[in-house]
Amino acid sequence: MTTKVTPNTGSAIYKAAAHLEHSGPISSESLFAVVDFGPATGRQMKLNRAYELGWLQQTPAGTIDLTEGARQHFASKRPKEKYVGQVVPPQYRPDFRASLGLSPKNIPSRRGMRDDIPAWSVRENPKYRTVA
Repeated sequence: MTTKVTPNTGSAIYKAAAHLEHSGPISSESLFAVVDFGPATGRQMKLNRAYELGWLQQTPAGTIDLTEGARQHFASKRPKEKYVGQVVPPQYRPDFRASLGLSPKNIPSRRGMRDDIPAWSVRENPKYRTVA
């Protein structure tokens, strides 16, 4: 009776399955306390719908657990581990001035700062205002 229907990720069935995948099988009362299945009158109906879809199943011990299809779904959603050898080393640059990535405005002048700058030509920066 397993179907290939995947419930919406915001639905109570999907949230319950995600919680069961993380924590393991629990009782229906505990599941209703953890996941909001809506009003008390429709909770059992939604739980039965999860059984019909093939996402949840009742164990012989009386707890609710995931089916094998739901386990495979969550296993496919896990992030893949990155291979360490795929990390690219930083680019070798023998001289920072030879780099095309550095803007010319950030490179200091080879001639240095002038000593004879007139006071009227210096812009006042409000962040660095000095008290005279």
